[in-house]
Amino acid sequence: MEAIIIIAVVVIIIWAYGKKKRSDFAREFNIVFPTGKFKLKKRGHPASVNEFTLVYPHWEYAKADGTKDARRSSNSLIGGDSTLSVGAWEVRCPNPVHLYSLITELRTRGTAIDLIPQEQVKLQRGSVILQARHATSVAELVQTFYRKPDLFSHFCAELCRQQGYEVTEYQEPGFDFTAELGGVEGLVACSCLNVHSNVGLPAVRKLVDANVLAGTQELMYMTTGGYSSQAVALAQQEGVHLIDGTQLIGMVQQAWGGSSSSEGISYTEYTLTMEELMQGYPADAQLVP
Repeated sequence: MEAIIIIAVVVIIIWAYGKKKRSDFAREFNIVFPTGKFKLKKRGHPASVNEFTLVYPHWEYAKADGTKDARRSSNSLIGGDSTLSVGAWEVRCPNPVHLYSLITELRTRGTAIDLIPQEQVKLQRGSVILQARHATSVAELVQTFYRKPDLFSHFCAELCRQQGYEVTEYQEPGFDFTAELGGVEGLVACSCLNVHSNVGLPAVRKLVDANVLAGTQELMYMTTGGYSSQAVALAQQEGVHLIDGTQLIGMVQQAWGGSSSSEGISYTEYTLTMEELMQGYPADAQLVP
């Protein structure tokens, strides 16, 4: 009995000590500490750079796609701690999603933390999108998205969101995303072309054909160029709403023309979504965050 009491006292002391460190950390950075299993250690001096690393579990024996190799009789998930170095603190957590929630909370309160590669990619994309929001001509849009078709479709999706649409990005053959407004859903395809180039009949037909399976009520094509006479004829026949370069730049100026071109990129532009965070797990081990 005495041994049990001693063990209980030790556990309580460890728990209380850990809680105090969380409280000290939260007070220093003016945050609400998120839930999760965290280990905190305070060093003697602040680190030169605030940075973090996300570590995901992986199968001891995995196939090429990262999923479990079922041919192995003994095969288990191997984990590790994700780490954060901020100020004079070192934080470790076995769950990368939980650690990232702490990082997001810190950034929200103004603490600068270096970006990891996934975030740098999103930041670069956000920089391009921000530049496009302040375009004053179709030629500027074309120059911004030259050889960046995926970013152009993402920009068009953002533009539709500004118009009040609920957008889901797919990038399936024939269309780039769906847009829903007032219960009416449609497929949207995008092409960034030179100002004097035209979207041809095959591209518009692909959009129409894609809707055979999707069965939406509306179809829209958006481009920085124009449309061939055959494409226009098919669009009129099938009820496809065509947005050319002139109309597109008008939509851009209506959506963002009043914003300052010197505005910076918010941390939310490069914050990883839950879907993006979960991509680090093996497909057959999507653990509950």
